[in-house]
Amino acid sequence: MSQKMIQEECLRFYDDLLHWHDEKVAFIKHDIYEGKSVWMVYNAKGEKIAATDSRDFAFVVARQNDLEPQSAH
Repeated sequence: MSQKMIQEECLRFYDDLLHWHDEKVAFIKHDIYEGKSVWMVYNAKGEKIAATDSRDFAFVVARQNDLEPQSAH
């Protein structure tokens, strides 16, 4: 996948987040960060909260921040 395609996919993902309108939701998304496979946690504004190598722990992080985790594809 080219860098441009990755950037376009990210922009679509962030646009989806902005239309959610629920500040109590965290989105969990698998991604590549600094060359590593990670699970990213984003708030409803699309801001990164955390990155972890465990999907289960990503859900824990969301709940620890009083957010309801949702999977994002």
